[in-house]
Amino acid sequence: MTLAELDQHLPKHLAQWSRELLAAATVTRLCPYLLAAICDRESRGGLALRPPGPSGTGDQGHGRGLMQVDDRYHPGFLMASDSIGKHLWKLPAYNILYGALLLRTYLDSLKDVHLALAAYNAGVGKVRRAADAITVGGDAAKLMEQRRAAADSLTSGGDYGRDVLRRRAQWAPADAPLEV
Repeated sequence: MTLAELDQHLPKHLAQWSRELLAAATVTRLCPYLLAAICDRESRGGLALRPPGPSGTGDQGHGRGLMQVDDRYHPGFLMASDSIGKHLWKLPAYNILYGALLLRTYLDSLKDVHLALAAYNAGVGKVRRAADAITVGGDAAKLMEQRRAAADSLTSGGDYGRDVLRRRAQWAPADAPLEV
């Protein structure tokens, strides 16, 4: 995956963050289109924030930056600053990398991209409890689909994982892996 390819496939409001998305994807071994899809769902690439752009907030002031990291659950992220006191969460590279690292942690823990996406929105504890509560329901594929639906039901709109994967599929080449 090259920067030029990513720029070419992403819509303009996300392509402006291609460099940051690709860097975070490289560090976390995740698909840059997956990270772009989270950025799109969370903030429309910054367009849905107040004020619009990477230093804006959402979710009644609790979601910070492009990846809408919640200040109530990530106080260290919120307090981190550079040598002149500028909050790092306002920097696209830091914000996207932090969000990507969260997703990587959830994926390593939950072992499923859809569940990890739901955890990004609803919290890993809630998602784990909802998914683990589904223990019967047919073959392994059907059981996993039920677990994913239970996890998604906890998220904003009840479809976070499904929606992020749908957005990714709009831009990613068919052979682009979710993990590298």
